[in-house]
Amino acid sequence: MSEEIASLAMRLIFASGNAKSTAVQAMQAAEANNLDAARSLIKKAKEQLHEGHAIQTKLMQDEINGKEVEKSILLIHAQDHFMAADTVILMADRIIKLYAQLDKEETVC
Repeated sequence: MSEEIASLAMRLIFASGNAKSTAVQAMQAAEANNLDAARSLIKKAKEQLHEGHAIQTKLMQDEINGKEVEKSILLIHAQDHFMAADTVILMADRIIKLYAQLDKEETVC
């Protein structure tokens, strides 16, 4: 495997792992009824995942432009981390919105 592909895969794993961890922190903040922090953290998680998306886009553009992109277990693992982080962020976003909705209902009562 080329050094470039290995480096991109590791950067993708790093960005995705950070994004997933931040999304979990956002859910924990929502659970603790700190909705402002939860919203801030989910925004940060999305930004972190965007870094990973940029790496993924570069790899796809390289391949489309005829550059050989070597497939490896490390790259597959990196893609798996990216997809897991994306899923956790989607779920965390919904959970935060549900906590906010419950908070509004409690305020009305």
